[in-house]
Amino acid sequence: SVCKGASYCGAACQKAGWKRHKKTCAPPLSFNAVWAKVRAAHTASDWEGVLKWEGRQDEIYEGQPTDNPDEYCYQLLSAFSRAHARGMAETGNKDHALPIVRFQQRLIVLMGKMERFKDQGKEMCVCAQYYSHTSLNGREKEAARYYKLARAVHATHGFYSVECQACLGLGELS
Repeated sequence: SVCKGASYCGAACQKAGWKRHKKTCAPPLSFNAVWAKVRAAHTASDWEGVLKWEGRQDEIYEGQPTDNPDEYCYQLLSAFSRAHARGMAETGNKDHALPIVRFQQRLIVLMGKMERFKDQGKEMCVCAQYYSHTSLNGREKEAARYYKLARAVHATHGFYSVECQACLGLGELS
């Protein structure tokens, strides 16, 4: 197949499986090509262009340069999260909220690993805001959990802006 991700025992099996496989079959991605397109997408109208790569993010991560993989992963996760936020703002479609939360959760873990604690605390508050203010209503416990985690980041590392944002968010939930 074109994607080199499917193999068949013969032409008959390939033909039989093509209807199902053609939905996901695409040429292998070049990390540098995708990276350039994702980084270039800074305007609200480019969010759809970024999201077309979202379904292939594992393939993108595998091909990334090894000099600073956490930084590349951070940039790609951030780009996907921002693209969903732009999509939600532009279309009003709340279906973008859950992917934003999932990307934020991955970013929070990655930022802890990279020791970017202030950013991590802020992203926890962003994640909590999506839980409490979007189509994820009814998830106040999850929102409160992220606000409390953000306060813990402040307690450990002393970022008052993070504490203020977390306290304001917890006040909104009570």
